[in-house]
Formats: sequence, C-alpha cells, structure tokens
Amino acid sequence: MQLGDLVEVRWLDASRGRLETVEELREAGAAGAEIDLPVTSYGVYIGAFGKIAKHIVLVASQWLFAQGYGQIDCTIIPVGTVENIRVLLPKLMDAENVRVCQQAFIHGRARRLMRRITIFGNEE
Repeated sequence: MQLGDLVEVRWLDASRGRLETVEELREAGAAGAEIDLPVTSYGVYIGAFGKIAKHIVLVASQWLFAQGYGQIDCTIIPVGTVENIRVLLPKLMDAENVRVCQQAFIHGRARRLMRRITIFGNEE
C-alpha cells in the first residue's frame, strides 16, 4: 500500500452504535454478546498517524470549493483492528493532492466538524 492508493480496509470496530437485547442478538444469529463488528472501509490512503497507537487515514470524500479551499471527509482506523487491506487502484490521488490532505490533517490548518476537515488555503 502506497500513498495515494485507493484501498479497501477490512477491520473490526468495537461498537455497534446501539445496545441490542439478547433476543435481538439471537434473532440476528449471534450466539452471545457481539463485540467485534466487521467493517469494510474504502478510501485513498494518505498515511499512518498517531503518537501512541498508529491509525490508517483514508480520504473518503474531497470537495474543492475554490483554489486552495476545500474539505475532506476522513476515515481513521486503528492499525491493531485491521484484518485485511487490498489495493483497488494504485496512485489514484496524485502526490501533490496527498500532500495537501496530509498538511491539513497533520498541522491543523483546518477546522474539524465531526469527521470533516475544512482546509484553509495553500499555506507554505
């Protein structure tokens, strides 16, 4: 996997986002408490980041409102939860675009709202 590659990442999330009753779990075919929730995420790989634990960062969507101003929607996956990574399309994102996304993510030249990052210009 290289920077700019479009990838499919299969990983385990630790939360279903809601609590189910034992009856609902059994109706769904679960034998007991389901902790590991399989997830498949798609996006453009822009790097692995983290001081304590490494996380894979994928750009799932990117908007360009005007030259140098845009927004990216990232999926952030803890490396320890990854089961499989498959490269779907090598070098989908060019190196310059990867760099811009990394700069916004790393240096905070962005405003975060939920998982979206608003990029504030091409600062050097």
